[in-house]
Amino acid sequence: MRLLLSDVIQHLGGEKTQPGGNVIPDVYKVDIEDWYRNPRIKIPFRIIKTHEPLALISDYRIIYLFRHPADCLCSYYHYQLRSPRFRENNSGIDGFCQNLINQWCGHINGYLEAAKTGSDRLFLVSYESLNINPVESLKNVCNFLDLDITEAQAQIAVNNQQFRQVQTLSQRGDSQTLGFAENGGYQNFFRRGQINSSTQELSENTRTIISHKSQDIYNQIRELESQQLTNINSN
Repeated sequence: MRLLLSDVIQHLGGEKTQPGGNVIPDVYKVDIEDWYRNPRIKIPFRIIKTHEPLALISDYRIIYLFRHPADCLCSYYHYQLRSPRFRENNSGIDGFCQNLINQWCGHINGYLEAAKTGSDRLFLVSYESLNINPVESLKNVCNFLDLDITEAQAQIAVNNQQFRQVQTLSQRGDSQTLGFAENGGYQNFFRRGQINSSTQELSENTRTIISHKSQDIYNQIRELESQQLTNINSN
C-alpha cells in the first residue's frame, strides 16, 4: 500500500514513476520530521505507516489494512525469522501462530468496533480485496484521502508495484530504488504475496484453533469493508 500510494502521489506531482519509489515513512524506522524535510517528498499532507492500536492514533484519518489471521500470522512468523534471537528460541510456526492469535484478535477488535459506528475517519482495506482487485482498492483509498486519480493512473501504479517486481528489488537489497530499508535486510519481506497460503504451512489443529478464535471477527470486518464499498458505489 505504501508503494502504491507513493506511486500515485509522485505521478500526481508530475513525476515519471517506476517500481519502488516509496515516499511514506515507517514511524518505527525513521525520524518523521527529518523525513519530511527531504525535498523529494512532495505530499500535500503526511501519510505515516504504523502498527499501532486504534487508541493511540484515533485523532487521525486511518487506512486500516488487515488480513486473514492465519495468513497474517504466518507472514509475521517468517518476518521474525530474520532475527537471530528469534531463531534461537523458535518453537515453530504452529506454536507461534497459536500464541499470537489472541493478539491479532485484540488489535483488530478496536478497529472493528470503531467501524461499526460508521466513522468517516476510518477506511478498511483487506489484503484479500487489495490482492484481487488492486486498481479498485487503490482508487477507493485515494478517494478517502481526497486524492483525485483516474483509473488509468491507478493502473499505472498497480503495474509498477506488482508483487514480483518489488520482490526482485528487495532480493537485490535495492533500498534506494524501493525507498525504504529494513533492519537486517529484506529477506522474507516480500515473501509469497498469496491468499490462503497458510493452508500449506499450518497444521489442521492450528488452523482450527485460529478459526475458532478469530473467524467471526474476520467475517464481521470483511462485511463492514463490503458495506463501505457499497456506500462508495452508491454515492
